[in-house]
Amino acid sequence: MKHKTIFRSALATLALFGASTSTSVFAADTAVNPTHVVELFTSQGCSSCPSANRFVTKLTENSNTLVLTYGVTYWDYLGWTDTFADPKFTKRQRDYRDAFGAANVYTPQIVLGGAAHSPRYSKRDVADMALPETGAGLSIVRIANILKIKADAPQGSILDIVSYSIGEQTVDVKRGENGGRKLRVSNVVTNVQTVVWDGKTALVTLPKSEGTSYAALIHDSTTAKILDAAVIN
Repeated sequence: MKHKTIFRSALATLALFGASTSTSVFAADTAVNPTHVVELFTSQGCSSCPSANRFVTKLTENSNTLVLTYGVTYWDYLGWTDTFADPKFTKRQRDYRDAFGAANVYTPQIVLGGAAHSPRYSKRDVADMALPETGAGLSIVRIANILKIKADAPQGSILDIVSYSIGEQTVDVKRGENGGRKLRVSNVVTNVQTVVWDGKTALVTLPKSEGTSYAALIHDSTTAKILDAAVIN
């Protein structure tokens, strides 16, 4: 992926913004490493997307699979503004397009491990696209509202911190191609913070929020392939 932001210090503090705020403080916690990462780019204004939404929802039943759903903005002109969409997520999809050498972006688009994409996959396809077994030694420890991230990834790799709301949400679409339908969307992404990896350790400051989960994804800077992933719920 192409990013201009330079991560100049392994001790830099980065702000992440979740979907809600609270005065509570996180307890100390550690992360788990999924074996598969499935990213869905979808739109509430896309009539072809509900089936893909349902497919990735089924994948969340596998505890080894991380599912992330991004709402994109470019179908909003059809009459319904996607309530989960953000220009950041549209840019992320276009970064994937550039890395894959694809001609355009589309919905629904399912990206497996940052390495392959299609409007539809089977569960077998997903199972066959595991992350590299060697990984990058990616780990996260959460103490209070700080994430400490370590990895053995090459300098210049891309580190994405993805905030998302775990579980399923229902949207009552009033207009557009899905007007009158209730759409169900799982693991909705609320924010993405991207830095260029320039060391062994990063400290990330979290807001005092509830109901937000965090995933760290380490990408190859050229191919966008995910080298390793870790999740804190």
